[in-house]
Amino acid sequence: MQEIVRQSRIMVVEDSETQAFKLGVLLEGQGWEVSIAGAAETALAALGDPLPDLIIVDYHLPGMRGDEFCRRIRMHLNTRGIPILMMTSSAPDAAEIRSLESGADGYVSKSEKVEILLLRIRALLRKASLPAVSANAHEAAFRSARILTIDDSAAYRAFIGDELRNQGYQVESASSGPEGLSRLADQDFDSVLVDLVMPGMDGIEVCRKIAAMRPKFGASVIVLTDNPQEGDVTRSLEAGADDFVDKSTDLAILRARIQALMRRRFFEEEHGRVVEETKARELEMLRDRAERQIAEARVAMAEKLVLINHDLQEANRKLKDTQTQLIQQEKMASLGQLVAGIAHEINNPLAFVVNNLFIVENGLDGLGPEMEAHLSEPSFKKLHRARARLGEMREGLDRVKALVRDLRTFSRLDEGELTTVDVVAVIDAVLLLFRHKMHDHIQVEKHYAPDRKLVCYAGRLHQVLMNLIGNAVDAVLSQGVGGIMGKGSIALATSRTSEGFVISVRDTGAGIPESIRSKIFDPFFTTKPAGQGTGLGLAISYGIIQDHGGSIDVHSQEGVGTEFIVTIPLDLELKRNLSREARTPSPAVTG
Repeated sequence: MQEIVRQSRIMVVEDSETQAFKLGVLLEGQGWEVSIAGAAETALAALGDPLPDLIIVDYHLPGMRGDEFCRRIRMHLNTRGIPILMMTSSAPDAAEIRSLESGADGYVSKSEKVEILLLRIRALLRKASLPAVSANAHEAAFRSARILTIDDSAAYRAFIGDELRNQGYQVESASSGPEGLSRLADQDFDSVLVDLVMPGMDGIEVCRKIAAMRPKFGASVIVLTDNPQEGDVTRSLEAGADDFVDKSTDLAILRARIQALMRRRFFEEEHGRVVEETKARELEMLRDRAERQIAEARVAMAEKLVLINHDLQEANRKLKDTQTQLIQQEKMASLGQLVAGIAHEINNPLAFVVNNLFIVENGLDGLGPEMEAHLSEPSFKKLHRARARLGEMREGLDRVKALVRDLRTFSRLDEGELTTVDVVAVIDAVLLLFRHKMHDHIQVEKHYAPDRKLVCYAGRLHQVLMNLIGNAVDAVLSQGVGGIMGKGSIALATSRTSEGFVISVRDTGAGIPESIRSKIFDPFFTTKPAGQGTGLGLAISYGIIQDHGGSIDVHSQEGVGTEFIVTIPLDLELKRNLSREARTPSPAVTG
Protein backbone atom coordinates (compact mmCIF):
# COMPACT_ATOMS: atom_id res chain seq x y z
CA MET A 1 0.00 0.00 0.00
CA GLN A 2 1.42 3.36 -1.01
CA GLU A 3 2.09 5.71 1.90
CA ILE A 4 0.21 9.00 1.78
CA VAL A 5 2.60 11.97 2.11
CA ARG A 6 1.15 14.49 4.56
CA GLN A 7 1.23 18.19 3.69
CA SER A 8 3.49 20.28 5.91
CA ARG A 9 1.55 22.58 8.22
CA ILE A 10 2.85 26.17 8.44
CA MET A 11 1.56 28.81 10.85
CA VAL A 12 2.03 32.48 9.81
CA VAL A 13 2.00 35.09 12.62
CA GLU A 14 1.70 38.51 10.89
CA ASP A 15 -0.30 41.59 11.96
CA SER A 16 -0.49 43.07 8.44
CA GLU A 17 -3.52 41.54 6.72
CA THR A 18 -2.05 42.36 3.29
CA GLN A 19 1.31 40.73 4.08
CA ALA A 20 -0.39 37.71 5.68
CA PHE A 21 -2.67 37.22 2.65
CA LYS A 22 0.21 37.40 0.15
CA LEU A 23 2.34 35.03 2.20
CA GLY A 24 -0.56 32.59 2.65
CA VAL A 25 -1.24 32.50 -1.13
CA LEU A 26 2.48 31.97 -1.83
CA LEU A 27 2.81 29.07 0.65
CA GLU A 28 -0.41 27.36 -0.36
CA GLY A 29 0.82 27.55 -3.96
CA GLN A 30 3.75 25.37 -2.85
CA GLY A 31 1.39 22.70 -1.53
CA TRP A 32 1.63 23.57 2.17
CA GLU A 33 -1.25 23.84 4.62
CA VAL A 34 -1.34 27.38 6.05
CA SER A 35 -2.95 28.93 9.14
CA ILE A 36 -2.72 32.66 9.94
CA ALA A 37 -2.74 34.52 13.27
CA GLY A 38 -2.71 38.32 13.55
CA ALA A 39 -0.93 38.47 16.94
CA ALA A 40 1.44 36.37 19.03
CA GLU A 41 -1.18 35.89 21.76
CA THR A 42 -3.66 34.57 19.18
CA ALA A 43 -1.03 32.18 17.79
CA LEU A 44 -0.19 30.80 21.26
CA ALA A 45 -3.88 30.23 21.99
CA ALA A 46 -4.31 28.41 18.64
CA LEU A 47 -1.41 25.98 19.22
CA GLY A 48 -2.80 22.53 19.83
CA ASP A 49 -3.08 19.11 18.28
CA PRO A 50 -1.88 18.92 15.58
CA LEU A 51 1.05 21.28 16.02
CA PRO A 52 2.45 23.14 12.99
CA ASP A 53 5.60 21.83 11.33
CA LEU A 54 6.96 25.38 10.97
CA ILE A 55 6.10 28.83 12.32
CA ILE A 56 6.83 32.03 10.37
CA VAL A 57 6.58 35.04 12.69
CA ASP A 58 6.98 38.80 12.16
CA TYR A 59 9.46 40.38 14.59
CA HIS A 60 7.50 43.63 15.05
CA LEU A 61 4.11 42.48 16.33
CA PRO A 62 1.63 44.50 18.42
CA GLY A 63 1.65 43.48 22.06
CA MET A 64 4.01 40.51 22.38
CA ARG A 65 6.97 40.89 19.96
CA GLY A 66 8.33 38.07 17.83
CA ASP A 67 11.37 37.41 20.04
CA GLU A 68 9.22 37.02 23.18
CA PHE A 69 6.92 34.70 21.21
CA CYS A 70 9.97 32.52 20.41
CA ARG A 71 10.91 32.33 24.09
CA ARG A 72 7.37 31.24 24.99
CA ILE A 73 7.50 28.49 22.35
CA ARG A 74 10.89 27.25 23.59
CA MET A 75 9.80 27.16 27.24
CA HIS A 76 7.36 24.26 26.70
CA LEU A 77 8.43 20.71 25.93
CA ASN A 78 5.56 20.14 23.51
CA THR A 79 6.40 23.11 21.31
CA ARG A 80 10.13 23.66 21.83
CA GLY A 81 11.04 21.53 18.79
CA ILE A 82 8.94 23.48 16.26
CA PRO A 83 11.22 25.29 13.76
CA ILE A 84 10.69 29.08 13.76
CA LEU A 85 11.58 31.46 10.91
CA MET A 86 11.66 35.13 11.90
CA MET A 87 10.86 37.93 9.42
CA THR A 88 11.33 41.70 9.71
CA SER A 89 11.65 44.76 7.52
CA SER A 90 13.90 47.06 9.61
CA ALA A 91 17.26 47.00 11.48
CA PRO A 92 18.17 43.59 9.98
CA ASP A 93 21.45 42.95 11.84
CA ALA A 94 20.20 43.81 15.33
CA ALA A 95 16.83 42.13 14.74
CA GLU A 96 18.49 38.97 13.40
CA ILE A 97 20.80 38.60 16.41
CA ARG A 98 17.94 39.18 18.88
CA SER A 99 15.72 36.77 16.95
CA LEU A 100 18.28 33.96 16.89
CA GLU A 101 19.22 34.50 20.54
CA SER A 102 15.54 34.29 21.54
CA GLY A 103 15.16 30.84 19.97
CA ALA A 104 14.42 31.35 16.26
CA ASP A 105 16.01 28.80 13.88
CA GLY A 106 16.31 31.15 10.92
CA TYR A 107 15.87 34.73 9.82
CA VAL A 108 14.89 36.36 6.55
CA SER A 109 14.29 39.99 5.61
CA LYS A 110 10.91 40.87 4.12
CA SER A 111 12.78 42.53 1.27
CA GLU A 112 14.47 39.23 0.36
CA LYS A 113 13.55 37.54 -2.90
CA VAL A 114 10.67 35.03 -2.84
CA GLU A 115 12.99 32.25 -4.03
CA ILE A 116 15.29 32.76 -1.02
CA LEU A 117 12.32 32.72 1.39
CA LEU A 118 11.02 29.45 -0.04
CA LEU A 119 14.46 27.84 0.01
CA ARG A 120 14.96 28.79 3.67
CA ILE A 121 11.52 27.36 4.53
CA ARG A 122 12.37 24.11 2.73
CA ALA A 123 15.75 23.92 4.51
CA LEU A 124 14.05 24.19 7.92
CA LEU A 125 11.37 21.65 7.01
CA ARG A 126 14.04 19.31 5.64
CA LYS A 127 16.04 19.39 8.89
CA ALA A 128 12.90 18.91 10.95
CA SER A 129 11.97 15.82 8.92
CA LEU A 130 15.39 14.13 9.24
CA PRO A 131 15.53 11.17 11.64
CA ALA A 132 16.88 12.20 15.01
CA VAL A 133 20.50 11.27 15.57
CA SER A 134 20.66 9.11 18.67
CA ALA A 135 23.16 10.06 21.33
CA ASN A 136 24.15 8.99 24.77
CA ALA A 137 21.98 10.88 27.29
CA HIS A 138 24.99 12.34 29.07
CA GLU A 139 26.66 13.40 25.83
CA ALA A 140 23.48 15.01 24.47
CA ALA A 141 23.08 17.13 27.56
CA PHE A 142 26.65 18.20 28.24
CA ARG A 143 28.93 17.71 25.24
CA SER A 144 30.42 20.60 23.27
CA ALA A 145 29.38 20.99 19.66
CA ARG A 146 31.92 19.80 17.06
CA ILE A 147 32.44 21.98 14.00
CA LEU A 148 34.41 21.27 10.81
CA THR A 149 35.67 24.20 8.69
CA ILE A 150 36.47 23.49 5.03
CA ASP A 151 38.42 26.39 3.50
CA ASP A 152 41.49 26.65 1.29
CA SER A 153 42.67 29.78 3.17
CA ALA A 154 44.90 28.80 6.10
CA ALA A 155 44.60 32.31 7.57
CA TYR A 156 40.79 32.20 7.60
CA ARG A 157 40.75 28.67 9.03
CA ALA A 158 42.98 29.83 11.89
CA PHE A 159 40.89 32.97 12.45
CA ILE A 160 37.48 31.31 12.49
CA GLY A 161 38.86 28.37 14.49
CA ASP A 162 40.07 30.67 17.29
CA GLU A 163 36.78 32.57 17.32
CA LEU A 164 34.67 29.42 17.58
CA ARG A 165 36.90 27.83 20.23
CA ASN A 166 36.44 30.97 22.30
CA GLN A 167 32.70 30.25 22.10
CA GLY A 168 33.23 26.77 23.58
CA TYR A 169 33.09 24.72 20.37
CA GLN A 170 35.43 21.90 19.36
CA VAL A 171 36.84 22.87 15.97
CA GLU A 172 38.71 20.92 13.30
CA SER A 173 39.59 22.08 9.80
CA ALA A 174 40.25 20.80 6.28
CA SER A 175 41.94 22.65 3.41
CA SER A 176 39.86 21.17 0.56
CA GLY A 177 36.49 19.58 -0.22
CA PRO A 178 37.81 15.99 -0.57
CA GLU A 179 39.73 16.27 2.72
CA GLY A 180 36.63 17.58 4.48
CA LEU A 181 34.41 14.80 3.10
CA SER A 182 36.97 12.25 4.25
CA ARG A 183 36.81 13.69 7.77
CA LEU A 184 33.01 13.56 7.70
CA ALA A 185 33.07 9.90 6.70
CA ASP A 186 35.24 8.96 9.70
CA GLN A 187 34.09 11.38 12.41
CA ASP A 188 30.87 12.91 13.74
CA PHE A 189 30.36 16.66 13.46
CA ASP A 190 27.43 18.86 14.37
CA SER A 191 28.03 21.60 11.82
CA VAL A 192 30.18 22.21 8.74
CA LEU A 193 31.39 25.62 7.48
CA VAL A 194 32.18 25.37 3.76
CA ASP A 195 33.94 27.99 1.65
CA LEU A 196 32.01 28.59 -1.58
CA VAL A 197 35.02 29.22 -3.82
CA MET A 198 37.79 26.58 -3.58
CA PRO A 199 40.12 25.07 -6.17
CA GLY A 200 39.03 21.67 -7.44
CA MET A 201 35.82 20.79 -5.64
CA ASP A 202 33.91 24.00 -4.80
CA GLY A 203 31.47 24.55 -1.96
CA ILE A 204 28.37 23.72 -4.04
CA GLU A 205 29.71 20.25 -4.87
CA VAL A 206 30.68 19.69 -1.22
CA CYS A 207 27.10 20.57 -0.20
CA ARG A 208 25.68 18.04 -2.65
CA LYS A 209 28.00 15.32 -1.35
CA ILE A 210 27.02 16.08 2.25
CA ALA A 211 23.31 16.09 1.32
CA ALA A 212 23.73 12.56 -0.08
CA MET A 213 25.21 11.45 3.28
CA ARG A 214 22.42 12.97 5.38
CA PRO A 215 20.39 9.79 6.06
CA LYS A 216 23.26 8.81 8.39
CA PHE A 217 24.77 12.21 8.95
CA GLY A 218 22.68 15.09 10.40
CA ALA A 219 25.22 17.93 10.54
CA SER A 220 24.03 21.38 9.45
CA VAL A 221 25.93 23.13 6.63
CA ILE A 222 26.71 26.85 6.32
CA VAL A 223 28.25 28.15 3.09
CA LEU A 224 30.70 31.09 3.49
CA THR A 225 32.17 33.42 0.89
CA ASP A 226 33.94 36.77 0.96
CA ASN A 227 32.63 37.99 -2.40
CA PRO A 228 29.01 36.87 -2.84
CA GLN A 229 27.55 37.02 -6.32
CA GLU A 230 23.92 37.09 -7.38
CA GLY A 231 22.51 33.60 -7.26
CA ASP A 232 25.09 32.22 -4.79
CA VAL A 233 22.54 32.02 -1.97
CA THR A 234 20.01 30.22 -4.18
CA ARG A 235 22.56 27.73 -5.54
CA SER A 236 23.87 26.97 -2.05
CA LEU A 237 20.45 26.38 -0.48
CA GLU A 238 19.33 24.30 -3.45
CA ALA A 239 22.48 22.17 -3.09
CA GLY A 240 21.47 21.31 0.49
CA ALA A 241 23.07 24.05 2.61
CA ASP A 242 21.14 25.17 5.68
CA ASP A 243 22.42 28.73 5.60
CA PHE A 244 24.61 31.19 3.65
CA VAL A 245 26.78 33.90 5.27
CA ASP A 246 28.98 36.62 3.76
CA LYS A 247 32.46 36.50 5.38
CA SER A 248 32.46 40.29 5.59
CA THR A 249 29.27 40.24 7.69
CA ASP A 250 29.53 41.11 11.38
CA LEU A 251 30.97 38.06 13.13
CA ALA A 252 28.13 38.27 15.66
CA ILE A 253 25.71 37.28 12.86
CA LEU A 254 27.71 34.13 12.08
CA ARG A 255 27.95 33.23 15.78
CA ALA A 256 24.19 33.70 16.23
CA ARG A 257 23.38 31.52 13.22
CA ILE A 258 25.74 28.76 14.37
CA GLN A 259 24.18 28.88 17.84
CA ALA A 260 20.70 28.59 16.33
CA LEU A 261 21.75 25.55 14.27
CA MET A 262 23.45 23.96 17.27
CA ARG A 263 20.35 24.54 19.36
CA ARG A 264 18.29 22.78 16.68
CA ARG A 265 20.86 19.96 16.57
CA PHE A 266 20.67 19.42 20.33
CA PHE A 267 16.87 19.61 20.20
CA GLU A 268 16.96 16.80 17.64
CA GLU A 269 19.34 14.71 19.76
CA GLU A 270 17.24 15.24 22.84
CA HIS A 271 14.10 14.35 20.90
CA GLY A 272 15.74 11.14 19.64
CA ARG A 273 16.80 10.21 23.13
CA VAL A 274 13.28 10.80 24.49
CA VAL A 275 11.74 8.68 21.70
CA GLU A 276 14.11 5.76 22.38
CA GLU A 277 13.54 5.89 26.11
CA THR A 278 9.76 6.14 25.64
CA LYS A 279 9.71 3.03 23.45
CA ALA A 280 11.79 1.10 25.97
CA ARG A 281 9.86 2.26 29.05
CA GLU A 282 6.24 2.76 28.13
CA LEU A 283 5.20 1.71 31.63
CA GLU A 284 7.08 4.68 33.11
CA MET A 285 5.08 7.41 31.34
CA LEU A 286 3.80 8.88 34.57
CA ARG A 287 7.31 9.30 35.87
CA ASP A 288 8.43 10.86 32.57
CA ARG A 289 5.58 13.35 32.79
CA ALA A 290 6.62 14.28 36.29
CA GLU A 291 10.20 14.75 35.13
CA ARG A 292 9.06 17.11 32.38
CA GLN A 293 7.08 19.16 34.89
CA ILE A 294 10.11 19.33 37.15
CA ALA A 295 12.25 20.41 34.19
CA GLU A 296 9.83 23.25 33.43
CA ALA A 297 9.83 24.28 37.08
CA ARG A 298 13.63 24.27 37.07
CA VAL A 299 13.70 26.47 33.99
CA ALA A 300 11.35 28.94 35.65
CA MET A 301 13.32 28.75 38.90
CA ALA A 302 16.60 29.25 37.06
CA GLU A 303 15.23 32.38 35.41
CA LYS A 304 14.07 33.69 38.78
CA LEU A 305 17.46 32.89 40.32
CA VAL A 306 19.19 34.76 37.49
CA LEU A 307 17.01 37.80 38.17
CA ILE A 308 17.54 37.53 41.93
CA ASN A 309 21.29 37.15 41.46
CA HIS A 310 21.35 40.19 39.18
CA ASP A 311 19.41 42.23 41.77
CA LEU A 312 21.76 41.10 44.53
CA GLN A 313 24.82 42.02 42.48
CA GLU A 314 23.36 45.44 41.71
CA ALA A 315 22.48 45.98 45.38
CA ASN A 316 25.98 44.90 46.39
CA ARG A 317 27.52 47.33 43.90
CA LYS A 318 25.37 50.20 45.19
CA LEU A 319 26.24 49.24 48.77
CA LYS A 320 29.96 49.34 47.98
CA ASP A 321 29.58 52.71 46.27
CA THR A 322 27.63 54.06 49.22
CA GLN A 323 30.18 52.65 51.66
CA THR A 324 33.01 54.29 49.74
CA GLN A 325 31.24 57.65 49.72
CA LEU A 326 30.38 57.38 53.42
CA ILE A 327 34.03 56.69 54.24
CA GLN A 328 35.10 59.73 52.23
CA GLN A 329 32.39 61.88 53.79
CA GLU A 330 33.39 60.72 57.26
CA LYS A 331 36.99 61.63 56.49
CA MET A 332 35.91 65.08 55.33
CA ALA A 333 33.73 65.53 58.43
CA SER A 334 36.59 64.47 60.71
CA LEU A 335 38.94 66.78 58.88
CA GLY A 336 36.43 69.63 59.27
CA GLN A 337 36.20 69.01 63.02
CA LEU A 338 39.97 68.88 63.30
CA VAL A 339 40.37 72.11 61.34
CA ALA A 340 37.69 73.84 63.44
CA GLY A 341 39.52 72.83 66.62
CA ILE A 342 42.87 74.01 65.29
CA ALA A 343 41.36 77.33 64.17
CA HIS A 344 39.82 77.83 67.61
CA GLU A 345 43.05 77.01 69.43
CA ILE A 346 45.03 79.37 67.19
CA ASN A 347 42.46 82.16 67.50
CA ASN A 348 42.68 82.47 71.31
CA PRO A 349 46.44 83.16 71.61
CA LEU A 350 46.24 85.15 68.36
CA ALA A 351 43.69 87.54 69.93
CA PHE A 352 45.94 87.88 72.97
CA VAL A 353 48.98 88.75 70.87
CA VAL A 354 47.02 91.17 68.63
CA ASN A 355 45.62 93.03 71.63
CA ASN A 356 48.99 93.32 73.30
CA LEU A 357 50.60 94.48 70.08
CA PHE A 358 47.95 97.19 69.83
CA ILE A 359 48.74 98.32 73.41
CA VAL A 360 52.48 98.34 72.71
CA GLU A 361 52.03 100.34 69.49
CA ASN A 362 49.75 102.91 71.17
CA GLY A 363 52.12 103.22 74.11
CA LEU A 364 55.10 103.73 71.82
CA ASP A 365 53.20 106.31 69.76
CA GLY A 366 52.27 108.19 72.96
CA LEU A 367 55.82 108.20 74.36
CA GLY A 368 57.52 108.74 71.05
CA PRO A 369 57.61 112.57 70.92
CA GLU A 370 58.88 112.85 74.51
CA MET A 371 61.52 110.15 74.04
CA GLU A 372 62.79 111.37 70.69
CA ALA A 373 63.80 114.75 72.15
CA HIS A 374 66.14 113.07 74.66
CA LEU A 375 67.51 110.26 72.51
CA SER A 376 70.86 110.18 70.82
CA GLU A 377 70.98 109.43 67.14
CA PRO A 378 71.85 105.70 67.62
CA SER A 379 69.01 105.29 70.10
CA PHE A 380 66.64 107.14 67.77
CA LYS A 381 67.46 104.69 64.98
CA LYS A 382 66.84 101.75 67.33
CA LEU A 383 63.41 103.17 68.21
CA HIS A 384 62.62 103.56 64.51
CA ARG A 385 63.65 99.95 63.83
CA ALA A 386 61.50 98.74 66.75
CA ARG A 387 58.48 100.47 65.26
CA ALA A 388 59.22 98.81 61.87
CA ARG A 389 59.45 95.40 63.54
CA LEU A 390 56.08 95.99 65.20
CA GLY A 391 54.60 96.77 61.78
CA GLU A 392 56.04 93.54 60.39
CA MET A 393 54.60 91.68 63.37
CA ARG A 394 51.14 93.15 62.62
CA GLU A 395 51.45 92.11 58.97
CA GLY A 396 52.33 88.57 60.03
CA LEU A 397 49.45 88.47 62.51
CA ASP A 398 47.06 89.65 59.77
CA ARG A 399 48.21 86.72 57.62
CA VAL A 400 47.58 84.34 60.53
CA LYS A 401 44.09 85.86 60.97
CA ALA A 402 43.38 85.26 57.26
CA LEU A 403 44.58 81.68 57.66
CA VAL A 404 42.24 81.13 60.63
CA ARG A 405 39.35 82.69 58.67
CA ASP A 406 39.94 80.27 55.74
CA LEU A 407 40.16 77.33 58.11
CA ARG A 408 36.83 78.32 59.63
CA THR A 409 35.29 78.58 56.16
CA PHE A 410 36.45 75.04 55.46
CA SER A 411 35.17 73.65 58.77
CA ARG A 412 31.72 75.24 58.45
CA LEU A 413 30.88 73.56 55.09
CA ASP A 414 27.71 71.46 55.45
CA GLU A 415 27.42 68.56 53.02
CA GLY A 416 24.01 67.30 54.16
CA GLU A 417 21.77 70.11 52.90
CA LEU A 418 21.52 72.54 50.04
CA THR A 419 22.99 75.89 51.02
CA THR A 420 24.23 79.05 49.35
CA VAL A 421 28.02 79.28 49.31
CA ASP A 422 30.65 81.68 48.05
CA VAL A 423 32.42 79.46 45.48
CA VAL A 424 35.51 81.68 45.44
CA ALA A 425 35.80 81.41 49.23
CA VAL A 426 35.58 77.63 48.96
CA ILE A 427 38.27 77.55 46.25
CA ASP A 428 40.57 79.80 48.33
CA ALA A 429 40.02 77.56 51.35
CA VAL A 430 41.12 74.56 49.31
CA LEU A 431 44.17 76.43 47.98
CA LEU A 432 45.10 77.17 51.58
CA LEU A 433 45.40 73.45 52.31
CA PHE A 434 47.78 72.97 49.36
CA ARG A 435 49.83 76.15 49.89
CA HIS A 436 52.69 74.25 51.52
CA LYS A 437 53.04 71.98 48.45
CA MET A 438 52.75 74.78 45.87
CA HIS A 439 55.22 77.19 47.51
CA ASP A 440 57.77 78.46 44.94
CA HIS A 441 56.76 75.69 42.51
CA ILE A 442 53.26 76.47 41.26
CA GLN A 443 51.86 79.81 40.16
CA VAL A 444 48.10 80.14 40.67
CA GLU A 445 46.03 82.17 38.20
CA LYS A 446 42.54 83.22 39.27
CA HIS A 447 39.80 84.29 36.86
CA TYR A 448 36.63 84.63 38.92
CA ALA A 449 33.27 85.91 37.66
CA PRO A 450 31.56 88.70 39.64
CA ASP A 451 28.68 86.40 40.59
CA ARG A 452 30.22 84.06 43.17
CA LYS A 453 27.12 82.63 44.89
CA LEU A 454 25.86 79.11 44.21
CA VAL A 455 23.23 76.86 45.81
CA CYS A 456 24.74 73.39 46.26
CA TYR A 457 25.78 70.72 48.74
CA ALA A 458 28.67 72.75 50.07
CA GLY A 459 30.71 70.03 51.74
CA ARG A 460 30.45 67.72 48.74
CA LEU A 461 31.42 70.54 46.34
CA HIS A 462 34.43 71.19 48.56
CA GLN A 463 35.34 67.50 48.27
CA VAL A 464 35.21 67.73 44.46
CA LEU A 465 37.43 70.82 44.42
CA MET A 466 39.85 69.15 46.85
CA ASN A 467 40.20 66.21 44.44
CA LEU A 468 40.52 68.31 41.27
CA ILE A 469 42.94 70.89 42.66
CA GLY A 470 44.94 68.18 44.46
CA ASN A 471 45.28 66.24 41.20
CA ALA A 472 46.33 69.41 39.39
CA VAL A 473 49.03 70.10 42.01
CA ASP A 474 50.32 66.53 41.75
CA ALA A 475 50.28 66.70 37.93
CA VAL A 476 52.52 69.80 37.93
CA LEU A 477 54.91 68.64 40.66
CA SER A 478 55.31 65.16 39.14
CA GLN A 479 57.01 66.62 36.06
CA GLY A 480 60.25 67.03 37.96
CA VAL A 481 63.23 64.70 37.50
CA GLY A 482 65.95 63.44 39.78
CA GLY A 483 63.91 63.98 42.92
CA ILE A 484 63.35 67.70 42.11
CA MET A 485 59.71 68.78 42.01
CA GLY A 486 58.40 70.19 38.75
CA LYS A 487 57.18 73.74 38.22
CA GLY A 488 54.18 75.14 36.38
CA SER A 489 50.88 76.87 36.87
CA ILE A 490 47.26 76.17 37.77
CA ALA A 491 44.43 78.33 36.42
CA LEU A 492 41.13 78.51 38.31
CA ALA A 493 38.08 80.13 36.70
CA THR A 494 34.36 80.53 37.42
CA SER A 495 31.51 81.70 35.22
CA ARG A 496 27.73 81.62 35.03
CA THR A 497 26.18 80.45 31.77
CA SER A 498 22.75 79.38 30.55
CA GLU A 499 23.70 75.79 31.39
CA GLY A 500 24.70 76.54 34.99
CA PHE A 501 27.56 77.61 37.23
CA VAL A 502 30.87 76.56 35.65
CA ILE A 503 34.13 75.92 37.53
CA SER A 504 37.33 75.25 35.58
CA VAL A 505 40.56 73.74 36.99
CA ARG A 506 43.41 73.77 34.43
CA ASP A 507 47.03 72.70 34.97
CA THR A 508 50.22 72.61 32.94
CA GLY A 509 51.04 69.02 33.89
CA ALA A 510 51.99 66.18 31.56
CA GLY A 511 48.38 65.58 30.41
CA ILE A 512 46.35 62.37 30.36
CA PRO A 513 47.21 59.79 27.65
CA GLU A 514 44.32 59.20 25.28
CA SER A 515 44.52 55.44 25.89
CA ILE A 516 43.37 55.83 29.52
CA ARG A 517 41.24 58.96 29.23
CA SER A 518 38.01 56.97 29.20
CA LYS A 519 38.95 55.16 32.44
CA ILE A 520 39.82 58.07 34.75
CA PHE A 521 36.35 58.14 36.34
CA ASP A 522 36.35 54.38 36.98
CA PRO A 523 36.55 53.44 40.69
CA PHE A 524 40.03 52.35 41.84
CA PHE A 525 41.71 53.38 38.56
CA THR A 526 44.86 55.41 39.27
CA THR A 527 48.14 56.20 37.56
CA LYS A 528 49.87 57.16 40.81
CA PRO A 529 52.47 54.86 42.38
CA ALA A 530 51.29 52.29 44.90
CA GLY A 531 50.46 53.89 48.23
CA GLN A 532 50.00 57.38 46.78
CA GLY A 533 46.47 57.12 45.40
CA THR A 534 43.30 55.06 45.89
CA GLY A 535 41.73 55.71 42.52
CA LEU A 536 38.52 56.91 44.21
CA GLY A 537 38.87 60.71 44.01
CA LEU A 538 37.60 61.27 40.48
CA ALA A 539 35.02 58.46 40.73
CA ILE A 540 33.53 60.04 43.85
CA SER A 541 33.71 63.52 42.31
CA TYR A 542 31.84 62.26 39.26
CA GLY A 543 29.11 60.79 41.47
CA ILE A 544 28.82 63.99 43.54
CA ILE A 545 28.38 66.19 40.45
CA GLN A 546 25.82 63.73 39.05
CA ASP A 547 23.92 63.95 42.35
CA HIS A 548 23.81 67.72 41.75
CA GLY A 549 22.34 67.02 38.29
CA GLY A 550 25.46 68.51 36.68
CA SER A 551 28.35 67.30 34.56
CA ILE A 552 32.13 67.03 34.77
CA ASP A 553 34.14 67.08 31.54
CA VAL A 554 37.85 66.68 30.88
CA HIS A 555 40.03 68.11 28.11
CA SER A 556 43.64 67.00 28.02
CA GLN A 557 46.61 67.10 25.68
CA GLU A 558 49.78 65.17 26.38
CA GLY A 559 52.72 67.47 27.09
CA VAL A 560 50.43 70.52 27.46
CA GLY A 561 48.12 69.94 30.41
CA THR A 562 44.62 69.02 31.56
CA GLU A 563 41.42 70.96 32.24
CA PHE A 564 38.46 69.72 34.27
CA ILE A 565 35.19 71.62 33.77
CA VAL A 566 32.45 71.23 36.38
CA THR A 567 28.93 72.48 35.55
CA ILE A 568 26.28 72.65 38.28
CA PRO A 569 22.68 73.57 37.34
CA LEU A 570 21.20 76.76 38.72
CA ASP A 571 17.78 75.25 39.46
CA LEU A 572 19.04 73.72 42.72
CA GLU A 573 17.97 76.99 44.37
CA LEU A 574 14.42 76.43 43.06
CA LYS A 575 14.49 72.90 44.47
CA ARG A 576 15.64 74.27 47.83
CA ASN A 577 12.79 76.83 47.90
CA LEU A 578 10.23 74.17 46.96
CA SER A 579 11.59 71.95 49.73
CA ARG A 580 11.26 74.80 52.24
CA GLU A 581 7.68 75.46 51.14
CA ALA A 582 6.88 71.77 51.55
CA ARG A 583 8.24 71.84 55.13
CA THR A 584 6.37 75.07 56.05
CA PRO A 585 2.91 74.30 57.50
CA SER A 586 -0.01 75.96 55.73
CA PRO A 587 -1.84 78.68 57.72
CA ALA A 588 -5.04 77.55 59.36
CA VAL A 589 -8.25 78.52 57.59
CA THR A 590 -10.80 80.19 59.87
CA GLY A 591 -14.39 80.85 59.10
